[in-house]
Formats: sequence, structure tokens, C-alpha cells
Amino acid sequence: MENGRVSTFHMARFITIAMDLAERVASGEYKEGQKISGRSTLSGLYNVSPETVRRALSLLQESGVVSVLPGTGVIVNSVKSAQDYLAESSQYKVIKEMQERLAILISERNRINADIEHLTTELLDYVLSVLSTKHRI
Repeated sequence: MENGRVSTFHMARFITIAMDLAERVASGEYKEGQKISGRSTLSGLYNVSPETVRRALSLLQESGVVSVLPGTGVIVNSVKSAQDYLAESSQYKVIKEMQERLAILISERNRINADIEHLTTELLDYVLSVLSTKHRI
């Protein structure tokens, strides 16, 4: 919760899984060259479908964090790549949160503009009614 508002920021599950795995590599829980669990095991661990895990691993493979070898499993490639992936992911999160705050502010501005327009119309109607009764317009 920030400034009295609940954040609506929601990151796709496969991205959070990729970030968690990258964090485990960066922290040394998984070492370079180490085989980590396959998709089925990771699916159970994260309680998601194998497709969700596949998407997470695909992100990590594209970033050079892991290699996914059919019949062999998932092998950790690089701690440095994991650190770089986490840094980029943090930037993505900050940008996404800024976009959401901006959307809220724009919505508030639009509401205020509508209130101003409504009040201006009421004021003009009132002034016209006063003038018309006073000057018989």
C-alpha cells in the first residue's frame, strides 16, 4: 500500500518464477553448472502448470541464466547473467508501478475535470437565471 492506495501491480506468474529462480542462482543456492529440477518438479514446487514453468525457463534461457537441454534438464549457466536479469526485472517493476500510478492520476484528473465542467455549467445556469429574472431576459 502506497500513499493510502493499494497497488494494483500484478506481475505474471511465470515472471515471478523466473525472478525467484534467478535469485536462487544469484544467491548461490544453485551453482554454475548445476542441474536444477525439471519442468514437472518445478511445476509442483511452484504449484503451476508445466507451461508456466516453460515460459519462466524460456526467459532465463534467453537471458543466459540457464540452458534447457531436452532429456538432460535445466543447467545453470551464469551467476552474472542471473544478477543482470534481476536488475532488469527490477527496472521493469519500477516502470510498471510508475505506469499504474500515472493511470490513477490521469483518472483522478479526468474526474476533477468532469466536476469542474459540471460546476461551471451549474454556475452559468444560475447566473443566467438570476440575470433573466432581474432583467427579464
